[in-house]
Amino acid sequence: MTSEVSIRPALPSDRQTIVEFTRDTFEWGDYIADEFDGWLDRPDMLVVVAVDDDEHAVALAAARMLSPSEAWFHAARVHPDLRGRGIAAQVSVALRAWAAEQGASVGRLLVEDWNEASIRHVEKTGRRRVASMVKCTKSIGDASPSPDGNGGRRVPSRLRARSAHAADAQSAFASWSIGELGRASHGLFGIGWAFRRLTVEDLAAAARGSAFWEIGAGWALASPGPDSRFAVSWLETREEDADDLLRSLVDLGIGSGSESITIWIPNVDWAVRVVRRLGFETELMHVYASAL
Repeated sequence: MTSEVSIRPALPSDRQTIVEFTRDTFEWGDYIADEFDGWLDRPDMLVVVAVDDDEHAVALAAARMLSPSEAWFHAARVHPDLRGRGIAAQVSVALRAWAAEQGASVGRLLVEDWNEASIRHVEKTGRRRVASMVKCTKSIGDASPSPDGNGGRRVPSRLRARSAHAADAQSAFASWSIGELGRASHGLFGIGWAFRRLTVEDLAAAARGSAFWEIGAGWALASPGPDSRFAVSWLETREEDADDLLRSLVDLGIGSGSESITIWIPNVDWAVRVVRRLGFETELMHVYASAL
């Protein structure tokens, strides 16, 4: 059954209605209220809403261009009383059309492993799972009651991170591209909660911004972020070096004054074992993609 709704770009006046039906999306609430106004101001994004006959928003979703050819879809929400009526599909069609008009040839989205309903929906609509990523988080420094995260004494890394140069970008990219982490990532790296293809220029640009690190035989993109969180969006290492590389990243985060660290890694068994051994909490998520 499909509900009769109209699809249009979101307006600032839609905010209150949207906040009301999204406040209980998750056990902890929802991030829509904090992000909505900023999304409307972004030139690389489109937020659309489905509205009823009274022009009340009953669903929304957003799309963002992460590169000239890659779109990211997120924030899909439908009023709880109207779920299962095909509204989400109508919103998705509008966003896919917009992304294609911007030049995107592929669109991706992220679904938590526990969200079986969303997984069924995206797979039913023809999207293919291309990578499984693990979000790893832990408190560090003064914010950590147990510095090593496992009740023990924190052991500093035997490796020290050094700022990498733009000239190192090609070597790091080549190592990752043929390594297990690069293959498991399907060539993707994290931008906040979004993922797109990594390029050599991404690494070179990060070097110019002091966010590209060489750690022994490995590499990482890491920098302090908002909310006192140290963010690691990409790394390249081997199984035998992973423990020391990750300890080095924790050391970097502590040195930056951050209170927590977040690392995205592909769902590779040995990598997940290392982060858990170091006291990280892990959350499995899946990246789905479809041609536009």
